[in-house]
Parts: sequence; structure tokens; C-alpha cells
Amino acid sequence: MVKTQSEVLFFYGPDCPVCKTMAPFIDEAGEKFGGRVPLQKVNTAENRALAGKYRVMAVPTTIAVSNGEEITRVVGARTPGALRRVFESAETGEVLESGISNVDRGMRIGVAVGFAGFALWTGAWVLWIFVAAAFVFAFWDKIRR
Repeated sequence: MVKTQSEVLFFYGPDCPVCKTMAPFIDEAGEKFGGRVPLQKVNTAENRALAGKYRVMAVPTTIAVSNGEEITRVVGARTPGALRRVFESAETGEVLESGISNVDRGMRIGVAVGFAGFALWTGAWVLWIFVAAAFVFAFWDKIRR
């Protein structure tokens, strides 16, 4: 088995309340993985270069890196179990699927179908733009790879 150099980067903002809420959970996950997967906390206000390198657009963002390449990214608040899975991803080098839930996907498809029905009923062609957008957002996690 080849040993990989891996780490988890936790990008946060100094005034971000969600980041402050997640901090104990990310610390707990980091301690659980001990020296196997180092945790690097990155203050985006102080380290804009690293945030730019990894194209961090929102905080909190947690990124698993293996051999210098990003393999997993989760944005926003996550449960302690989800954070542990990010560390496991970094340790094993396997990509963690972080798509939207089936319930969320179903709701987005429902919105698209609703817009389609309304567009047919009113005859307003411009509503088809919303139909297309809703379908794209419903499957964005699948087509962006």
C-alpha cells in the first residue's frame, strides 16, 4: 500500500457564526484521526492566497487533500459524522460524494414541473428559462463532475 500525503483544510471566517459552531466538531474529528490526517485551519481573512488557490467562495469550507490534489469538498455546516467522512476520504484517498439529498433533488424537480405547468397554462415562454434553471440545479451535483 502506497502512503499518501493527506490533510484536511478547514477554511473559516473570523466573524462567521456557523464556523464558530462547527469548530469543536472539526477539532474532535481532527483529534480522532490523530497524526494520520493533519488538520489545517485557515482563516480566509488572513490567508487569502490559500483560499484563492482552492477557490473558496463561502465559509465554512472543508477540503480533503491527498498528494496535493483536492479530492473532497464540503461547503457549509455539516454534522460531526459528515466531517469524519471528510477525514476518512483524506486518509484513504477516495472521493467522497457530497451531492444533494434525494429529498432536495425531488423538491427541485417538483419546482421545475410546477414552472412547466404554469408556463404551459399562461403561454409565457420566458417561464421556460426558470424550468431549465430548476432542472439544472436539481442535477448540478451530477453534471459538474
